[in-house]
Amino acid sequence: MASVRQSGTEAELRVRAILKRLRVRYQTQTNDLPGRPDIVDRELKWAIFVNGCFWHAHKGCRLWKLPKTNRPFWKKKFKQNLERDRKRTGELRRLGFSVLVIWQCELDHIDYVKVRIFRFVQNASSRFSSVRELSSDALEEYRYSGDYASRSIRLPGGRIVTSRLPRRSRESPRSAYDYAYLRQSTRPAMPRRGSEVKVADIFSGCGGLSLGAMEACRALGKRFTSVLALDKDAACMTVYENNFHSRFGYTSNITEIVDGKLGSKPTPSETRFLKRVRKPTLLLAGPPCQGNSDLNNHTRRQDPRNALYERVARCVELLRPRHVLIENIPSVVHGKEKAVQRSIAALRRFGYFVDSGIVDLAAIGVPQTRKRHVVVASVRKKLSITAVTKQPKLAYANSVRWAIGDLQRERRNGVLTRPTEHTKQNLKRIKLLHEKDLYDLPNRFRPGCHKNGRHSYKSMYGRLTLDEPAQTITSGFTSPGQGRFVHPTQPRTLTPHEAARLQFFPDFFDFSSTKSRTALASMIGNAAPMKLSYVFCLELLS
Repeated sequence: MASVRQSGTEAELRVRAILKRLRVRYQTQTNDLPGRPDIVDRELKWAIFVNGCFWHAHKGCRLWKLPKTNRPFWKKKFKQNLERDRKRTGELRRLGFSVLVIWQCELDHIDYVKVRIFRFVQNASSRFSSVRELSSDALEEYRYSGDYASRSIRLPGGRIVTSRLPRRSRESPRSAYDYAYLRQSTRPAMPRRGSEVKVADIFSGCGGLSLGAMEACRALGKRFTSVLALDKDAACMTVYENNFHSRFGYTSNITEIVDGKLGSKPTPSETRFLKRVRKPTLLLAGPPCQGNSDLNNHTRRQDPRNALYERVARCVELLRPRHVLIENIPSVVHGKEKAVQRSIAALRRFGYFVDSGIVDLAAIGVPQTRKRHVVVASVRKKLSITAVTKQPKLAYANSVRWAIGDLQRERRNGVLTRPTEHTKQNLKRIKLLHEKDLYDLPNRFRPGCHKNGRHSYKSMYGRLTLDEPAQTITSGFTSPGQGRFVHPTQPRTLTPHEAARLQFFPDFFDFSSTKSRTALASMIGNAAPMKLSYVFCLELLS
């Protein structure tokens, strides 16, 4: 008996794997807690015991029966074990912990265990409000108030800015607020008073970063004004204009407007540009990432588009905003042009405090396993990316069900809500995934180039899991051959509306000017989720 493992058992490791797939954060060093639970979250006060069926006398289970030899000893032993289990769970509950017991035999039905764990963590975390301390000594707090989820920002000086949304879920207060925000069909009212925040958005796309900045302004009681939007895609610029009404919008390549070298005097084109655009408070930028994408097998790392990153630094040199936020894919730092490194060095020469790093968007509430490289710069604040993104702590990552579960019966009456019609071969593949309850398509059903394992793209032709975050949403979400984009419960790929939700575009965001499915998929897939700019702008502007 002394050789029996007390921790790190096979059953416990399987439960840990489920928690990791659900992106639930936990600790395992629990010697100071009653009964030493196998898995805990001390902050949200929940604990999980993973019990072996034999040693914990799981009655009625095929893995437990009373040994035929030395029965008095075993009866006493099992009685003591059961009494100890009852005592330790009682002590934990008196300390305020929610307790869940997972039995070894239950792991034969892994989907059942996954749902039990998800609901347990969800219910346990819903007891707590989420409080986040901002770098300026302000506080962001989420809590329930009756039938509403509320968000309050306590600013230096004691002023409190509060907004409420109807509570539509049993999530933690923060997730419940975001859940309601995504489902708003009417645009929330912006403050009419308060200081004005002038925002310039270059490589703007349809406005994901601007949306996050606008919501941060609303949270802080400030007025959001878009003074500049620049993108070469006309469809994106129309959508941006319909949503943000920018004072100046440029539908052109940035090199036609900002064409001077770093450190040089403004060119004639730049001089005309500066006459129209006054000094903004905040500059947002999402330079093209396709040149550094790992899916680009032709010009990866040495694509001409990679040099456009430095145009952001040139815009900062010309416009001199107080704060700067640049986002891109993580592999952007590996470009042979060293555009990121040179841009950061230039920002520091201009007198900015600069930090850079990788942000896991699932950790800040985006229902995707998406990571982005972020550069944040300010002439006023020395901001740490790690400090901004580690608080407030999410109990678990928001899932596909959380984001789009209510859209399964949505009326298919337009390009935004209508799914793609697939070829007979792809439709057969999609139906096979559902009929066999598979999430990865077997190689023998894939195209010829994928058969016999001659590929490294396991997610292609894959099906999304309902209770896990989606994989990164790209512009190819309408095609099963472009990634894991098959709907988890219906024989089709995602609709643009569902992809927009997963990209954290709320229902009030206006895509109505776009009639082309290709253009709509491109702008949604290439956008930056607004939560990314929201968390950083909240810090920069508070």
